[in-house]
Amino acid sequence: MYYVREIGLSFGGTQILENVSFMINPNEKIGLIGRNGAGKTTLFKVISGELRPDSGSIDLPKGTSIGVLAQFLPENKENSIIKETMSILTEFVQIESSITGLENQIASAKLNDDQMTKAIESLSDLVDRKTLMYDYNPRAEAEILLKGLGFKPSQMNDAIGTLSGGWQMRIELAKLLLTRPDILLLDEPTNHLDIESIIWFEEYIKNYPKAVILISHDEEFMQNSIGRIIELSSAGVFDYKGTYRKYLEHKEQMLEINASAFENQQKLIKEREMLIDRFRAKATKAKMAQSMIKQLDKLERVELISEDNSAMRVRFPYAGRSVKVVAKVDNLSKSYSDNKVLIDVNLEILKDEKVSFVGQNGMGKSTLLKAILSKIPIDHGKVEIGDNVVLGYYAQDQSDTLDGSLTILETIEKNAHPDFYTSSRKILGSFLFSGEEVDKKVSVLSGGERARVALACMVAQPANFLVFDEPTNHLDVSSKKILKQAIMDFEGTVLIVSHDRSFLENMSPRTIEFRDHQLIEHLGDINYVLAKRKVDNLRTFTLAEELKLDKKKEVKSSTLNYEERKKLQRKINYVERDIAKIEVKIKELQTEMNDPKFFMQADSDSKMKSLSDLEKELDAKMIEWEEYTNKMES
Repeated sequence: MYYVREIGLSFGGTQILENVSFMINPNEKIGLIGRNGAGKTTLFKVISGELRPDSGSIDLPKGTSIGVLAQFLPENKENSIIKETMSILTEFVQIESSITGLENQIASAKLNDDQMTKAIESLSDLVDRKTLMYDYNPRAEAEILLKGLGFKPSQMNDAIGTLSGGWQMRIELAKLLLTRPDILLLDEPTNHLDIESIIWFEEYIKNYPKAVILISHDEEFMQNSIGRIIELSSAGVFDYKGTYRKYLEHKEQMLEINASAFENQQKLIKEREMLIDRFRAKATKAKMAQSMIKQLDKLERVELISEDNSAMRVRFPYAGRSVKVVAKVDNLSKSYSDNKVLIDVNLEILKDEKVSFVGQNGMGKSTLLKAILSKIPIDHGKVEIGDNVVLGYYAQDQSDTLDGSLTILETIEKNAHPDFYTSSRKILGSFLFSGEEVDKKVSVLSGGERARVALACMVAQPANFLVFDEPTNHLDVSSKKILKQAIMDFEGTVLIVSHDRSFLENMSPRTIEFRDHQLIEHLGDINYVLAKRKVDNLRTFTLAEELKLDKKKEVKSSTLNYEERKKLQRKINYVERDIAKIEVKIKELQTEMNDPKFFMQADSDSKMKSLSDLEKELDAKMIEWEEYTNKMES
């Protein structure tokens, strides 16, 4: 067992962590949640030993290994992808190098008999050491991890310098996973992953044989990968064994019960106090009044659990009206080596409209966005930005590009428009940075805090065309809602790339879908597009489109004869029957779990596992059904 005992830590007079305690089982998967600034990343630093707490302790068995995802990119850009990944296993790599050197010496036949004997003995010893070091093959494991995280087998020997920062971070994640630590600490691990890699990573975490604690604002990822929630809040530590969504339901019920109990007790106390005041005035009742006072003193008071409702305030300043056509794209094509991303696409973005980009991974959403902003060269075609257009841009890695050596205040002063320079402290206050906090170095901030600083820099610059590339990666649920409202209230033009359905809902009346290297326009929001495509979430949307693409690659144009269609229809009928049965079982379990007494039952854990297994089985059946129906339609 691993123990976090009564951890307390303050910074600049502000209490970050107070009396934080919980136990970690050796193979448990825990989601650490809480508002931005609640101390999640700070707690990770305490557990890993990077920070020493003011009080409390982390009690671990001797030899316990802790793995933390590095927040910096690899230094040697000449290293190949596989070599950089293996570099984390220093001793193993050194032994492999020594083995290769000895094998070359022996093969050269330049050694005398004594030297040859010694070389063969040394080689045998090294091979034995290498074999005994791990109970798995590290090099094979490295390739499996890299493939799962999206790298192709043909890329393994490519230099890491040819990769973007996001892909280099995937290598850092692979390095961490390769070490297989006893406690795996993951802070926003999905920020640089696409849908396929996230789904693979969910399964990896669920099957990881040791303890995992992760911080993530991706609710779907949390729901699918963890079985226990620990929330840090101003009211204390909430600990719940169950899925993320079940925790939210449980917490809501708990807050309602607490509020009701508090209200009832306060009513009782008030009534008793009124009686005491009345009895005190009568000599015959004075003794009874004293008795009631003693009873009230002994009464165990119900503490009202108060949620931290502090929230950032966002208002993007408007730079005035622009021309009617804010941006125009004519016959634009863009390739990366042999990979054609966009082919002869056309697009107009008009004044004051809000547009969102959605669709398949790798089909060019961020590429087109960067082309519009002249951040990358294009192969051919033309991009025009209209007159009087003043840009505000939030890049996917915006918070990662901040200068870590500057303080929060210095950062916003460096990026502020002259008219907003004197308002820097006020702007930071609206993003929950006040007092001595503004003198913190950016390098010590959590991902969520960096995201707030980056947004504050945008607020310090007037614009009439705001462009956001995955702006919600580091934001908690409440901050996402605030940012969404600020974007909807903005008077000017907005262009958004996002994979977050709740963020995109009702955001833009115009959605551009990226599919087959082309743009498909929909006059509706993300819900309209998903309904049109007959899928219920962005993950299924993305994967379903890729399944269709794979089909096109694998299957030549053909038609099914009557017998083939009959067999296919029979398969569809069987799958639909299975789906219906599974859905009935899921509904039965969900109904049972709605009972507040459910989690007190001895078999609650096994039933929750059954529900998880049924949901996975349902997902698999839905994919199978879609493959059959797509084939039938073709």
